[in-house]
Amino acid sequence: MSFFFDTGKIEPDKDTAFLDAVVSMSSNDSMFVGASALRNSDVFAAINIIANDLASNRLIVPKSSVLEHELNDKPNSNMSGRSFKFALAAQMLLSGNSFALIQDDGFRFIPNSQMTVQQDDVTGELTYTYTPNNRTSRQIAPNNILHFKCFSQDGATGISPLYALQDEVALQKKGNNLLKGFFETPQHSILQVHKTDLSSDAKQNIRNKFQEANKGALSTVILDDSMDLKGLTVDEGLLKAINSNEFSTQKIASCFGLPSSLLNVEEVHSSASQVEKQYYEHSIYRYMDCFTSELAFKLNKQVDYDDSKLTTNKQQDIDNIIELTKAGVYSPEEAKEKLGGTAI
Repeated sequence: MSFFFDTGKIEPDKDTAFLDAVVSMSSNDSMFVGASALRNSDVFAAINIIANDLASNRLIVPKSSVLEHELNDKPNSNMSGRSFKFALAAQMLLSGNSFALIQDDGFRFIPNSQMTVQQDDVTGELTYTYTPNNRTSRQIAPNNILHFKCFSQDGATGISPLYALQDEVALQKKGNNLLKGFFETPQHSILQVHKTDLSSDAKQNIRNKFQEANKGALSTVILDDSMDLKGLTVDEGLLKAINSNEFSTQKIASCFGLPSSLLNVEEVHSSASQVEKQYYEHSIYRYMDCFTSELAFKLNKQVDYDDSKLTTNKQQDIDNIIELTKAGVYSPEEAKEKLGGTAI
């Protein structure tokens, strides 16, 4: 059973510069493949927010400074630690899976296009086949591959949040195309010719000659008694609804586990500090756990994220330490140390 290659129809996305981040979204009747999801500004923003936080915060390996250095500073000779973590996070969010090869001197990012994963239907064992560009394929032992998944039904195959967003992304695209078409061709008209039984060729000939004679938005239209020109208008209410529609954006934020306001959808009953707290406490940590759990499992080391940059309410921390000191949990000296030398 192959994770990434099925018998369904493959719809390739040829016009993209992000070929290494191919998206695989299974549907009921076909397989959609394409990094074109990144052309949706809300999807791009959601992935950028999450991947940036996963990349910019440091992974901590308490019992191995070497591993910690490789993960955060120099995983290999071609990529910085931040770029390595960002690529893994972005590909995991786009396709549901991302891979890195564990090497003696670090880690190597593997694009999904170069990795095929199969699971034995009887034993459940996984087989990873790595095929570098223009090179011979080779099998990699599962314990030598980091395989990150943000959502899985079976513990082996990852599913992207984009799988649940196909309708929303398509709806948003259709609305944008309607707006684009309106502004690209603002004038739509019916030219009525007072003559019956015009053939298709005659109609086409009249249309071409009329358009040729009246090129340009400011052209003067000249008609004779045999013609009437009526303008067609698009419902302005419909255009306004499309332009202000936030339904798809809210659904995209929901599937990625983000507060809607991070995608510029106003939340009336939430302040900025509440939104930040919600994101840091309920959104980003679930993605951090995707990384730390896989790293701990494959490296057999304790791995955590340094989340000190994500603390959003310093005053609440101070108040908690003061209350614990009053209760006798901390001594004044311990409390002072935790507060960075601030006197109580």
